Amino acid sequence: MKHKSHLIRNIIFILLIAIFAWYIFSHHDEFNKFINALSQGSWRWLLLALAIQALYYCIIALMTRSAFKVVHMDRKFFDTLPLVFGALFVNVLAPTGGQTGTILFADDAVRRNESSPKAVIASVISTVVSYMAFSFILIFSLFYLKGANLLNNYEVIGAIIFIFPTVIPGILIFTSHRYPKFTLKILNMIHSFALRITKLLRRKTRLSSDWAQKIATELSEASTLVLKNRKKLLITFLFALVAYAINILSLFVIFEAFELHLHYGALIAGFAFGEVARIVSPQPEGIGVVEVAMAVIFTSFGVSPIQATAIAIIFRGFNFWLPLSVGFILLKRLKTFSAK
Repeated sequence: MKHKSHLIRNIIFILLIAIFAWYIFSHHDEFNKFINALSQGSWRWLLLALAIQALYYCIIALMTRSAFKVVHMDRKFFDTLPLVFGALFVNVLAPTGGQTGTILFADDAVRRNESSPKAVIASVISTVVSYMAFSFILIFSLFYLKGANLLNNYEVIGAIIFIFPTVIPGILIFTSHRYPKFTLKILNMIHSFALRITKLLRRKTRLSSDWAQKIATELSEASTLVLKNRKKLLITFLFALVAYAINILSLFVIFEAFELHLHYGALIAGFAFGEVARIVSPQPEGIGVVEVAMAVIFTSFGVSPIQATAIAIIFRGFNFWLPLSVGFILLKRLKTFSAK
């Protein structure tokens, strides 16, 4: 059975390699634009921006590690970093509204003989806390654009849509703690649906008869830990704020590479609505949409369209495309795809 499971995981990994190769080939235009944009800026400033982005992902790993601590799960920094990059990688190549990465968290916990629901809660915490921290940046950007008479309806709509991925994961934590019976009812429905599917496929289910009860209990325990460990939750939130500040700093450095000095409010607004486009876009990680959204904001504040586009492309190259490749390289370090 273990040999069969390992074979299936190897097949999945090979499939991911094939999808990644196709993904890179199908987006070669973006890479050409990225290389062309790099040639337009000062390489010293661009190297500094790249180093700041590396620091940004280290802070994200610390934030994720802190989220694990909230539910009493210990993770070393160098175990968390591959998980962060791996989640980014699988979320793009297997887009399911960002849930593929959460599955990776759960599977990694199972292979450590730990609670998968707690790992899911940790993943949810890191997502919700990150969105909460970003909300402050978004609110500032809305007021700044309104003050500059540049606030458009589509930006307001995007900000409203952004609320949903912030609220919905939090409901999972709340209902698991406050309404455990309701949570159990939902899990029983999922269990029944899974049994029907396996019966339809004429396969034997691996879910035990008390699966729903076990998961509901573990979710309730994990959500209780969230509400009890508010200090650790606050630390996770502070890590998220620092991560966003570092991310914005890297964008500022890229502007310096082009010898452009944009007001900090305009720079933050461009970053903010690039993030909104990434979150609400139907495209995985907002590919092609984020760059346009950022360039539009920068152009409205007097930056030339060519320079605004080049800056947005470089930022996305450092913030998304290079980390995506790192995620692929580090995927084998995760217990899900490790040789052990």
